[in-house]
Parts: sequence; structure tokens; C-alpha cells
Amino acid sequence: MIACNVLAVQPVGVTLSRAEFVEWFVAAALIVVGASLVLRARVWITAFTGIARHPAAPIVSGLYAVLMGLLVVLTHNIWTSDLRVIVTVLGWLALASGVVLLFVPEVYQAILKRVPITPKLIALRGLVRLILGGAVLSYLLTQG
Repeated sequence: MIACNVLAVQPVGVTLSRAEFVEWFVAAALIVVGASLVLRARVWITAFTGIARHPAAPIVSGLYAVLMGLLVVLTHNIWTSDLRVIVTVLGWLALASGVVLLFVPEVYQAILKRVPITPKLIALRGLVRLILGGAVLSYLLTQG
């Protein structure tokens, strides 16, 4: 039987705690998605506009947010005065927004009606993700 350990995919002699793994995971996700939002804003708008109309969109979005939030909250509920707290705060925000979407899916359409989806807004959301991901990444690189 072959055992698969996600944390085993790392340089020899380096071990990551669960919290460190989540920090790297969140930093990488923020940077990749953020860069995509900045560089491909119009593609995101086209995709999002089509998906947002579907009645299952708030449930799928809520489920995704709850799962990602739980991943962070259960493995990285670390309240420190350094940049690692970004990961914890983002996890709690994802969990809270996911719960709202699952229990009050009408909020999804209400937000869409009030917030115009423009390339500048999408790029701004990407820039925020890049900054947050870069902050967490810089913390991780300076702690090694």
C-alpha cells in the first residue's frame, strides 16, 4: 500500500507544521488567484457573469467558502501580532461569508445588484489578494 502525505512534498530535512502548511497554501492561493484577477479581469467578468445567474451559485460559493474557512480555522486559529494573523482572519472571514451564503442565499443576488462588476473592481480585488499573499509569503521567507 502506498502512503500519500501532502506534507511530504518538501525539501529533504524540512518539516512543516500544519499551521505552516496552511500559511504556504493560503499565500500561494492568494498570489495565483490575485495575479489572475489582475491580468485576466475581463475573463473573470465573463465567467462570473455567466455563473452568477445560476440559482445554485450562492450555495456552491457558500460551500466552497465554508470548506476553505474550516480548513484554516481548524488548522490555523493563530492570533499573533505578526503577519500570520492574516491567514487566521481570512479563514474566519471565509467561514462567516460561507455560512451567510448557505443560510441566506438571497444575500448573493442583493450584493450583485448593488456592486457593479467592472474590470477595475476585479483588478482591485486581485491587487488586494496579491498584497495579502505577498505579505504572508514575505513573512514565511524571512522566518526560515
